[in-house]
Amino acid sequence: MQIGLAYRITGIALAIQVAIGGLVTFGFLDASAHIVWGVIVGVLAVLTLATVAMMKPRPKRLFGITVGIGVDILIQALTGFAVLGTSSNTTLSNGIAWLHLLNAFALFAMSFAGMGMATMASRMTQGTVPPSPAV
Repeated sequence: MQIGLAYRITGIALAIQVAIGGLVTFGFLDASAHIVWGVIVGVLAVLTLATVAMMKPRPKRLFGITVGIGVDILIQALTGFAVLGTSSNTTLSNGIAWLHLLNAFALFAMSFAGMGMATMASRMTQGTVPPSPAV
C-alpha cells in the first residue's frame, strides 16, 4: 500500500470522527457510534504505522509522526472514556470534553503533516521527486 494513500485514508477517517463527535455532542447520535468509529481510526493508524515501519529506507520524521499519532489516539481514547465516566460532574466532564476535542485537532494536524511527508517519501523512493528550484 502506498504510504500517501494510507495517510489520506487515516486523515479522512479522522475528519469523519470529529464530525461524528459533534453529532454526539449535540444529541444527534449515540456515543457508541463515536466509539466504534474511533476503533476504526485506531486500526487505520496501526496499519499506517506498520506501512511506515516496513519502508526501506524508513523516514525517521515520518515514523516519529506516525508513532505520535498512535500514542495520541491512546490519549484520545482515555480522555473520551473519562468524559463518559465523569458525566455526573458537568464541569469536569465539559473540561475533559474540550481537551478531547483539542486533542482531536492535534491528531488531525499530525495526520495532515504526515500526508505531506508521506507523499514526499513515496516520491523519493520511486525517484519521481521534481528537481529543486535554483536559488
